[in-house]
Amino acid sequence: MKNLKLPYILIFAITTSCFAQGKHSFDAESLGGYDYNYFKSPTAVDQDGTLFSGDQLISSSIYQAVMIDYHYRYMWKENRIRFSISPQARMLYENYDDSYWSMTTYAKYDYNIGKNMEFLLEATFKRMNRNGLDGDQDVLVSPLGYYDYGASSGIQFSPFKDHETTLEGFYKFRNFDPYGVKDLQYNEYGLQFRSEQDFERNGLKHSFGIIGYAKKRLYDTYDASSSTVDGIRDWRYINAQVFYDYPIGENFEVTPSLEYLVRLDKSADRSGYRQYGPVLRMKFDDDRTKVRTTVEYVSRNYKSIEAMDSNGPKGELTQYRYTNFKLDVSQALGKNLFISAEAYSRIRTTNYTDIGARSFRAYRNQYAGIGLKMEL
Repeated sequence: MKNLKLPYILIFAITTSCFAQGKHSFDAESLGGYDYNYFKSPTAVDQDGTLFSGDQLISSSIYQAVMIDYHYRYMWKENRIRFSISPQARMLYENYDDSYWSMTTYAKYDYNIGKNMEFLLEATFKRMNRNGLDGDQDVLVSPLGYYDYGASSGIQFSPFKDHETTLEGFYKFRNFDPYGVKDLQYNEYGLQFRSEQDFERNGLKHSFGIIGYAKKRLYDTYDASSSTVDGIRDWRYINAQVFYDYPIGENFEVTPSLEYLVRLDKSADRSGYRQYGPVLRMKFDDDRTKVRTTVEYVSRNYKSIEAMDSNGPKGELTQYRYTNFKLDVSQALGKNLFISAEAYSRIRTTNYTDIGARSFRAYRNQYAGIGLKMEL
């Protein structure tokens, strides 16, 4: 019995020792505010001659968001281990049954192969515990909850001075919670890369580069009462984003970028699209104040899906236009205590205006909140 216990004692002792010697960080934040149209509903839907208005479709509420973020890092010789776990909850007080929580965790391992090369390994898990609208109705039913598992591996290397390139292969499996009479899951795998060049000008660090990926996503749809696949989707994605980090002084940095995305529908040759648009990110940091802002305008043009109005086809392909904005601010009140604020807006416009359809429609989702954050 003692021999059987010894490996477990050793593993526990080594793990405890590593965690004792490693570096820990912990953040806790709580924000309260108002969230408008958190199901991203259109303003009207006609189902079998019954008109559902915005008052019936759009759900909004005062919310309380609680976020915890724990990070651990340990290094020895040429090795580095990083671990993170981030649970979150969002309470919607006017519609408490719509409240939800999520948890994201990852474990990373890096090994320094040589002076200019590292081996990278990562495993991820996420649980989104969120219900859509009532699965027994036909209006705006969506699979919002899911389990997500992923892994990636690759190398990071510096072929010349002030340059860094990362190449990784990845895999992800997502299993959505059953909704209505359907169940849905997908497998995804592909390659991702990042190539960045740094240089210094007037004592400030500038960076420019490209980020991208190519991946294949295979969906399986099921009848919720059966394990037999009744639908398959095969979608391919190609993405590229060029960026430039431009510092304006020591504390303020602006990053303009341009992103391009293509989705190819290999199963039905129907749901493919091209998406592109500019993105502007801004970052301000000093000893007491942190500001993060993202503004983007995205155009999406479908390859085969024809736009509809209430009278039928419009003779043009479906288009989306997204205008997105996100702001996060924190201001120090003491050594480890901050007042924090967030604001978010997503506005989607489209030429698909058929009120008999619940998909492809325009919507607006916006929220803003204020609260406290503690860092340890």
